[in-house]
Amino acid sequence: MGRGKVLAGLIACGLAVALAGCGGGDGGSGGGPVTIRFAWWGSDQRAKITNDAVKLFMKKNPSVKVVTSTAIYDAYFQKLATETAGGNAPDVMQMSDRHLQDYAERNVVLDLRPHVGKEIHTDGLKQEVMGLGTLGDKLYGLPLGQTAVVMIYDPVLWKKAGAKEPALGWTWDDYFVAAKKVSDHTGRKVYGASDFGGIESWFKVWLSQQGKSLYARDGSLGYTEQDVVTWWEMATRFRKAGAVTPGEITAVNPAGSPVARKLSASEFQPDSTVAPDAWKAFDNDYALAPLPQVGAELGLYGEPPMLLSVSARSKQRAAALKLADFIVNDPEAAKILGMSRGLPANLANRAAISQSLTGAWKQVYAYEELIAGKVKTGPPAPPKGAGTLFTLFDKYYQEVMYDRAAPADTAKRYYAEALQVLAG
Repeated sequence: MGRGKVLAGLIACGLAVALAGCGGGDGGSGGGPVTIRFAWWGSDQRAKITNDAVKLFMKKNPSVKVVTSTAIYDAYFQKLATETAGGNAPDVMQMSDRHLQDYAERNVVLDLRPHVGKEIHTDGLKQEVMGLGTLGDKLYGLPLGQTAVVMIYDPVLWKKAGAKEPALGWTWDDYFVAAKKVSDHTGRKVYGASDFGGIESWFKVWLSQQGKSLYARDGSLGYTEQDVVTWWEMATRFRKAGAVTPGEITAVNPAGSPVARKLSASEFQPDSTVAPDAWKAFDNDYALAPLPQVGAELGLYGEPPMLLSVSARSKQRAAALKLADFIVNDPEAAKILGMSRGLPANLANRAAISQSLTGAWKQVYAYEELIAGKVKTGPPAPPKGAGTLFTLFDKYYQEVMYDRAAPADTAKRYYAEALQVLAG
């Protein structure tokens, strides 16, 4: 995710289930009821859908009680850091690939490899999305889906402004011209695009379009200081021309991203964040499109938007493993979860739900089908410190966004600190 976690909702209250006593570590296999905790980040809508799936799990496993909690991305990891420091991590937790190595090295998350084929089943999962949850020969996270970056935009406003309709193969220059036309057409009451410069995830796609990556196989940076300069100079060109939102609109806002506040007519986001009723942000008229390209490469990866991990210190490991496998593989759970975390990683479940998709999720599925032959296999988990760099990238860009420093000077300072972070 990044600034505000595009279209992410406010902190949602999880399902609170009263404790029904503390049994042994049999995971509800006959030793009395047990209670486990399940935590994730995401929107209010994702919380509702996930809680519905958890209710189904408890119905099928009446001796296991599940207490859930959810928050927006940054708040979630702040709380998780506090809980793990106190030895009180959730039994099952949604995990970001950027934080995985750190939590694995501190023995917070369980290596699932010894449980594969037993409590955990991976044979039905799309193998291309398994990489992000691995570190060496260990498996610390199950893929919760498959996602790709998409551009959500208002086609009606673009047409009224005479902007070029986005399509496979369009360029960043095409995007600049189109976004500026929208901004000019509305008198900058609605900007053509949300400022994309500070989100490392979008920078990652742009790098990939040029055959580069955020990280090399050895965990070092896969890009140069000049790459950062070029990216931020491009974003500055958009902003100074009025094609993207100014800093005061781009900045974090509890009401949501610029698109959610109807101050921008296009925005990049993972397609897993597109909620079933996402069209409300555009008065029931919006569309999905591929990102602009540098050259012939689309630059997108087929990778999970997030992972599912089990606490290495869970006192109810059997129940935690059972819940993790259920969320990823159960067909009935898949019908409830839909595409709230992207295309299901379980291919049988993916095929099953595709027949009944409607509205925004049907559009997401069509988008994934459109780009299916152009996405790359996702990389392995990034190195320790990746979560810090994700935050630093946005922090330094804000100096550029508010015209407090030039892209070249800011990139130089960012890159130097990035190297220090990775050096430990």
